[in-house]
Amino acid sequence: MKELPISIQTFEEIISRQMVYVDKTVFVHSMVTKGKYYFLSRPRRFGKSLLLSTLKAFFQGKRQLFQGLYLHDHIQTWTEYPVIHIDYSRVNYRDGRQVFRQTFLDHLELLAVSYGILLTKTDPATVLEEFVRKLHRQFGQAVVILVDEYDKPLVDMLAQEERFYENREILRGLYGAMKGLDDQLRFVMLTGVSRFTKVGVFSGMNNLQDISMDESYSTMLGFTQAELEDNFQEHLHALGQKFSQSAKDLLAVIQEWYNGFSFDGGQKLYNPFSILSLLIEKQFRNYWFSTGTPTFLLDLIMAKKQLPETFEHLKVNDLTGSAMQLKHLPLIPLLFQTGYLTIERTELDGVRPYYFLNYPNEEVRHSFLTFIAAAFKQKDQFEIQPEALALRDSLLEENVQGFVAHFESFLSDIPARLHLPREAYYHSLVYLMLRIVGAKALLEKETNKGRIDAVLEFPDKIYIIEFKFARQQQVKSPEILSQKALKQIKDNGYVQPYLGQKKRILLLGLGFLDQQLHGRLEEWSI
Repeated sequence: MKELPISIQTFEEIISRQMVYVDKTVFVHSMVTKGKYYFLSRPRRFGKSLLLSTLKAFFQGKRQLFQGLYLHDHIQTWTEYPVIHIDYSRVNYRDGRQVFRQTFLDHLELLAVSYGILLTKTDPATVLEEFVRKLHRQFGQAVVILVDEYDKPLVDMLAQEERFYENREILRGLYGAMKGLDDQLRFVMLTGVSRFTKVGVFSGMNNLQDISMDESYSTMLGFTQAELEDNFQEHLHALGQKFSQSAKDLLAVIQEWYNGFSFDGGQKLYNPFSILSLLIEKQFRNYWFSTGTPTFLLDLIMAKKQLPETFEHLKVNDLTGSAMQLKHLPLIPLLFQTGYLTIERTELDGVRPYYFLNYPNEEVRHSFLTFIAAAFKQKDQFEIQPEALALRDSLLEENVQGFVAHFESFLSDIPARLHLPREAYYHSLVYLMLRIVGAKALLEKETNKGRIDAVLEFPDKIYIIEFKFARQQQVKSPEILSQKALKQIKDNGYVQPYLGQKKRILLLGLGFLDQQLHGRLEEWSI
């Protein structure tokens, strides 16, 4: 059984150690034969660094590494080019303009030394230009530039506005210098997580081909279902043995947990890190999400008081979200670009595309909702689970008083500045807590009689839930509201779509009077 390359991002190491490698070199062939300047945005842990390492090996003429891969037999002439591979993990961009400039210069100087070149300039943009020209002159070949995580000095500094703009100016000059070197460059590729900074950073480099949502490259990173089954058969068999599951049942569970990322609305992909971690550890866990959630996303959600269920089944027409100013950061495009939302499908309205977004899979949905709940309560994510379980158990036991008590306790811990005095806020929080523990909850369920606030399904029962909200000056007690909610369920015939499911149907009216809650529970009977 071949070894799995978990967290190994160097193509040459994977091939030399005969580890599992999913052949993506057909895309490399397409890029190097058709174009020159490329930009690609993908979420973290999706294989961007490995892609650049593969390109580097190709441009260094290391044909022997590609034996048995698509690229080996489809390139007739292999030429060695000098390569500048910029890696921001080797640069200190956190401690001010001068430190950023100096450590970037040190990074380039180390690369130059490996080619026997001495750099004399002192500004990042002019040093890069000097490096390219000297490489071109020394080797008599055009130069390749590969930039890994182009936006890291910006994304990591979103909480520090002054540092963000300082870093952006340095990067703008650096990337702008590349355009003036066109006659001495063979190939340029920049990768990153975000596209929102692209316009602000690349104002002087408008010749980049953005392939982030190009259907031709939609499966260049990540594993398709066929690639998973073709390349990991032995590892999947070992996993199936552990859980005593057939191949069909095992693949269905893996799909639910980890499949679903899409960058064109058609092809569905697995995040490589999650799949490799699953096959190595043989446990269904939240691998990708646990490697680090950008705190700026949670801060942005809290600042905008974005309700959790609004991230599901969204319809938007722009996923670029270009922003020149931090205060105008677009939340939904950021959630897509960072991998927390993905494209379920696309539709055309004339020539204009519309994108329907949702969570890609159970791993991301569960983890992200847990983090949102923890952020609302300003608690650790692990403290949220018992509270969510208590809510679910109360509904399983049909204990409406217990449900009310647990939910009122949950509300009491949320800071006043995060409260929204409207009905949607409260049933959004109910939904949030129930989804964390895996309950099947639907909000705003449409029927021919109206819109049900929430439907909650368990193996033996279905809850039809209606919420009513009012302020203290409007209603005397939350009991009145819960009674009105229950009456609306009955009057509008919300139970009709569920009568044939052979499950008990429970009607739950929840009345919120500010933060006071009252619940009424009845079983439907004909």
